[in-house]
Amino acid sequence: MWDFDLFTFYRMCLFVFLTIYAVLATAGTVVRLARLLRGRDPHRRMLRLYLSYQVVTFNPRPLAGELLQIGAWSIILVVLWQLHSYV
Repeated sequence: MWDFDLFTFYRMCLFVFLTIYAVLATAGTVVRLARLLRGRDPHRRMLRLYLSYQVVTFNPRPLAGELLQIGAWSIILVVLWQLHSYV
């Protein structure tokens, strides 16, 4: 007989809905940013220049501790996820 686990169904639905939300939110942000940066207005040209300068001169060294902590928590999450699959 087919065994239906309600928690697995809930987890799958949560994953699907949050993935769709994240993709739509990111796409909306990209569209709004593209709309904001479009045009020949001198202020928009200055904003484009400033943003491109920030992207080119990005220095991750001051963020190294935070990035290391994010990586460590991500590894812990993956390990817990794998351990949950064994239970």
